[in-house]
Amino acid sequence: MKIRKALITCAGFGTRFLPITKTIQKEMLPILTRPMVDYVVTDCLAAGIDEIIFVVKENENRLVEHFYSESRSLKQHMEKLGKADRYSKAEVRFPEHVKFRFVTQTIADRYGTAIPVELARKYLEGEDAFLVFMGDDFIYNPNTIEAAEMIRLFEMSGAQGLVTCITKPEEELYRYGVAQTRKDNGFTFLTNLVEKPVTGTAPSNLINISKYIFTPKIFEILEKQGPDAQSGEYYVTDTATALAQQNLVVIYTPEGRYLDGGNVLNWLKANIVIAKDDPELNSELRKFISEEF
Repeated sequence: MKIRKALITCAGFGTRFLPITKTIQKEMLPILTRPMVDYVVTDCLAAGIDEIIFVVKENENRLVEHFYSESRSLKQHMEKLGKADRYSKAEVRFPEHVKFRFVTQTIADRYGTAIPVELARKYLEGEDAFLVFMGDDFIYNPNTIEAAEMIRLFEMSGAQGLVTCITKPEEELYRYGVAQTRKDNGFTFLTNLVEKPVTGTAPSNLINISKYIFTPKIFEILEKQGPDAQSGEYYVTDTATALAQQNLVVIYTPEGRYLDGGNVLNWLKANIVIAKDDPELNSELRKFISEEF
């Protein structure tokens, strides 16, 4: 089995970041000098992925596409300033064989985290399996390629799907989708996802963080999947749960640190975590924080 494609969703409205997200996609907000989504892309490419499919909103200014294209005007400007070397260091460059696709999600399409997978079906249904990531969170691990570890576990397990989970203290589990699991032959498999369980009733301390591997079997489930009764949205968590009730879905727990840029506080925390590992920023940042707080 060869996994060579990844789907990254960038089609949300980013309402927690308004008003800035009227102009800038949430996934393009910076973590230091790189947009959030680039941490996801870099991990995928390091794992050997050679095609990335972005699902973006219609009528956007296509910031994601611009970021992964050459800026001739900036290049010429830097050359005139005698700073061509700075441009070459800043420009995003990937191997020539890597392909970027952009799929548009329109206002007329159904809404929810499962819909981007459905919209990209024609590019994915012929694959053995494929990765699915959100563009506003990532696993930070300078020492390990997490996407590669996901693929390795998936292939070893013989599963038809993979769900990534991290552990949380019992008192926080009521906020999340919590995995119900079973053990078999050294692997942990998903049997159900319990959304926001009442405190003390959670089936485990593993919460889903929406990083998946799916096979094309998922499209059969999407065809039959209905919306959530309360929100009317189509959730990929429901898709993964349905898959787990029919096939093996293995659970992957990453070694790195999960950084969620989905709200302002966590976005700030993500910037601080990355800055802490930057020798040029670390000491000044520590000084500033100690003085201000």
